[in-house]
Amino acid sequence: MNILYLVNRHTYLTKMSRVRFHGIKALEQFVNVTYSGIGWDNYNNQKTVQENINTMNIDFNIVIAYKPLEMKEFKNVTIPKCIRYNEMYDINWTLKEINESGSQLVICHHLNDCIQYQNMNIPNVNFVYIGHCAEKTIFKKYNQNIEYDILIAGCLSHHYPLRNRFIKLLPKLQEKYKCHKHPHPGYDLHDAHTDRYLIEMAQAINKSRITLTDTGIPRSRYGKYIEIPMCGVSAICGDLPDDAADDYSFVIEVNRNMSDQEIIDKISYYLDNEDERLKKVEKGIQFSNNYTQMHYGNRLMKEIELFLKLKYF
Repeated sequence: MNILYLVNRHTYLTKMSRVRFHGIKALEQFVNVTYSGIGWDNYNNQKTVQENINTMNIDFNIVIAYKPLEMKEFKNVTIPKCIRYNEMYDINWTLKEINESGSQLVICHHLNDCIQYQNMNIPNVNFVYIGHCAEKTIFKKYNQNIEYDILIAGCLSHHYPLRNRFIKLLPKLQEKYKCHKHPHPGYDLHDAHTDRYLIEMAQAINKSRITLTDTGIPRSRYGKYIEIPMCGVSAICGDLPDDAADDYSFVIEVNRNMSDQEIIDKISYYLDNEDERLKKVEKGIQFSNNYTQMHYGNRLMKEIELFLKLKYF
């Protein structure tokens, strides 16, 4: 199978979140992938997407695009078109992008998003769920000494209400435990393609006994619900995603309805009972083994094969 992956090269090199690119890299283990788009040597920005495809002399089965509306006349491409989403909570923009790009296969990384859009019954668009996965060569054991009892990693915008609440609880927790906040590096970084920022985060997780995170306003299973347990050292603490597709018993569960003291007590219990904390860590390792990027690449290949076989386009 030959797949064309279209992405602005500047975005590919500088976007801090690498999960979508790691997924395509894993796909290369199963199919032939050609990278192209604005800024790549094999792409002429003055030409339409179809004109660029015609110059490549490759019989592509499908094109997967990131931000397809950046490219000239993407909708007029004659081969099947696919778009993937990490987040789909901006419904107006998402529907605009799907409609104006003419994408027929939409890969959703959050189950609650996928169900919501499937229920819209949009003609000639097939929504498929493939959950977030993580790169096990990055999120792994680094054999480091534990330095923190509690780690908070990730963005602290209004989008993450429970994560921001954790920050407010740190002074109380610090009376007994060593706490650390791993700084968010930003989203547009010249050397993001080296994965250094993900490695730094993985190493910080390795130094902590419990890592705090949350599902955000949409209650989605973000990548950290795979990345933290995949490191195999720190137990993950947060609220539970709004889906029933998985067993989240590896999560030390807290939620927005709990009082501050209830949250502190839950965290303290697992810090004060090492055997119970390690049980959560072990369950997390088992869970994350099902969500490596190789798993993602294999799933994506099979979904594309099914899509093409059933001729949804």
